[in-house]
Amino acid sequence: MEGKALDIELISRLNELWGPIYPHLAQWIAHRGPPKPQCVLEMGPFSGGISRSLMIQMENVNATCLMPQQSVAASIREQSTSGIQILVGSLEQLPFAASFDLAVFRGAFFFLTPKMIKEAYRILKPAGRALLGGGYGPLTPPEEISRIAEESKRLNYRLGKRWMSKAELEEMISDAQMAEQSEVLEEGGLWLMLRKD
Repeated sequence: MEGKALDIELISRLNELWGPIYPHLAQWIAHRGPPKPQCVLEMGPFSGGISRSLMIQMENVNATCLMPQQSVAASIREQSTSGIQILVGSLEQLPFAASFDLAVFRGAFFFLTPKMIKEAYRILKPAGRALLGGGYGPLTPPEEISRIAEESKRLNYRLGKRWMSKAELEEMISDAQMAEQSEVLEEGGLWLMLRKD
């Protein structure tokens, strides 16, 4: 899906819809990630919301968002991501050295490949963490989930979201030869956590 043109209107609506969810997701991610991360990378067309929330919740966070297409980047810039560096590049060949404490990819199952898993691990600093996957996280109040669940599901379907089981994710981790660095989480969704210890 990385090379396929994305529907900017649908992505913008989903990002707007998920606005109240991102602070809860960011809180959960902050507890799963390294203490006091300074350099954060958020990947994919749904980027921005978690980064903004992490910058509010934690001190000295420098956030970068990497979008798969220029049109997506322009749309995200319009959604008031002040203080966040927004770049365009390949999700399978990340244009970074090992320079991030934390990498996040919500909505990863639209795109995820074994190569992306390896790349997300590669760009982490020592002791860094990456969380790739999807879901509301365990800290989002049920009333917030029920408020957006049906519309979110409908919009994701229209975008062509690929649904992935735990077994499929584990097979992808195996294909990437990253089993020792990986943990599959099923707290409020399905997530892959990579540890660079």
